Amino acid sequence: MTMKYTLLILAACLLFVWSCEKDTFENPYDLVDDTLQDSTGQELLEPTSLAGLHQQLFRPTCANSGCHDGTFEPDFRTIESTYNTLVNHPVIKNDPENSFTYRVVPGNAESSQIIARLTYDIDGNSGVMPLALEPDSDYPENKESYINNLRTWINAGAPNADN
Repeated sequence: MTMKYTLLILAACLLFVWSCEKDTFENPYDLVDDTLQDSTGQELLEPTSLAGLHQQLFRPTCANSGCHDGTFEPDFRTIESTYNTLVNHPVIKNDPENSFTYRVVPGNAESSQIIARLTYDIDGNSGVMPLALEPDSDYPENKESYINNLRTWINAGAPNADN
C-alpha cells in the first residue's frame, strides 16, 4: 500500500509540474533582421523600419534629456512607446490652419504632423525639431536621409516592428 501511495503522489506531482509549464512567448522584436553596419562596424537595423528609425533617428536624436525622453509625448525611449505615441495619435500642437489630425497617418507622410515638425516651424514659434542635439549627433549630416526613411516607413503603412 505504501508503494502505491508513493507512486500516486509522484504521478500527481509530475502531472502538476507538467501542467504548470508556460507557453513559449515569442517576442516580435527579437525577429528584427540586423543586416546593415555603420562605418564603425556596429550593426544597424533596416533604416526604413520602425526599429531602424528608432535606433538611428528617434532614440539618439529625439529621446534626449528634457526632450522626448518620457517627459512628454511623443515618447521615444522604446520602440513600443515610439509607435504608441506616434501612429494614429492625435496632435497636441497644430498649425494655424489645423492641418494635422495625427502625428503619423499610416500611408500618408504628407498628412503626418511629424514630417512637418521635422521640416518647418508649424506655428511660427515652436521651432523645427529637433530643437537641441547632442554634440556627437549625426543628424545635421543625415537629416534628409532620416526624413526620407521616415516618409518611406509612413507611406508603407507605418508598420509596427512585428509587421
